[in-house]
Amino acid sequence: MSSPLLHNSLKLGISATITAAAALWWERIEFVWYPLMAVIVVVDDNDDQTVNAATSRILGTVTGGLITFLVHTILSGWIGVLVSLLLMVPVLRMLGWQSSLGTAGLVSVMFLMIPDHVLLNWNYVFNRALDTALGCVIAILVGLLFWPRQGLRELQEIEDRLWEQLRCQLEEHRRWLIELAPAPPPLPPADFTETWLRMSQLTQEQMRGPRRRWLLRRRWRQRLNLWQTLGHHWVQWERLLSNLPPATPPPETDPAITGPYPLRQVLADLAAALEGSRAHPVPPRPELWQEAALRDGRPLLQLLALAEEQQRLLSTVETLARLRRLDPPTVPC
Repeated sequence: MSSPLLHNSLKLGISATITAAAALWWERIEFVWYPLMAVIVVVDDNDDQTVNAATSRILGTVTGGLITFLVHTILSGWIGVLVSLLLMVPVLRMLGWQSSLGTAGLVSVMFLMIPDHVLLNWNYVFNRALDTALGCVIAILVGLLFWPRQGLRELQEIEDRLWEQLRCQLEEHRRWLIELAPAPPPLPPADFTETWLRMSQLTQEQMRGPRRRWLLRRRWRQRLNLWQTLGHHWVQWERLLSNLPPATPPPETDPAITGPYPLRQVLADLAAALEGSRAHPVPPRPELWQEAALRDGRPLLQLLALAEEQQRLLSTVETLARLRRLDPPTVPC
């Protein structure tokens, strides 16, 4: 039951069944395909099925029907449909009902099915708009009662889970470098990319709904860009780290080293940034890396490349941690 495709399929099947039963039972509905097509359009919509979205969708559909009727008193056929659609888009956007553009446009196109132009009167427009609204209401109620969408909560959970994964991976690297534990496998770039794409999809869906302002206040567009940058730098950092030749003896555990060893310092700074307990760590000085290269017998250029990548990674983690602190304890439902 975790697949969005399965959710939409079940919602579509149940909504269509209930709508068809209601249309056949209610003799006022003359054409069953109006509410059924409304069900298909509404279920396929990715916006959260909230009361505000439902209201705007139904009112927008009625407005689209009225616009179509007014245009068809002057023009008929496909020319009338084209003019109706051209007028619908700015009117619905101005009223904030752009989520109903699909069903409103569908009503305009289906008015072509009328065999006689004189049948397109106010009574016909009202009945067909009522038929379409019935399909919208049933589809939205099924979604709210059985599978309420919680896009914001899922988005926050994905980010928290990814943040915790980075913390655990960093701890494994610390144990490898300092406690001589086995080297951890790097994070799979494909998994990170898949997670980021899911976050991007959820953000785009929520941006089209009533939660747009909430997301803009929390800088979610900037956070997505930062996550993409962080993933790139993290993969490069782990690749450089895994290619480092071993040092003998391991300098991280050498008791003779009393000063700040660069790798140990950067790991501590990254851990502090992920915990949000340190805002501006001091970057290791270049001479420290030179001393480490001479002492450990490691290539200086490889260590300097690692140092440069670590600073980029650290800067990205710090910025993302500051944006994460903007989040309230709970997200709106």
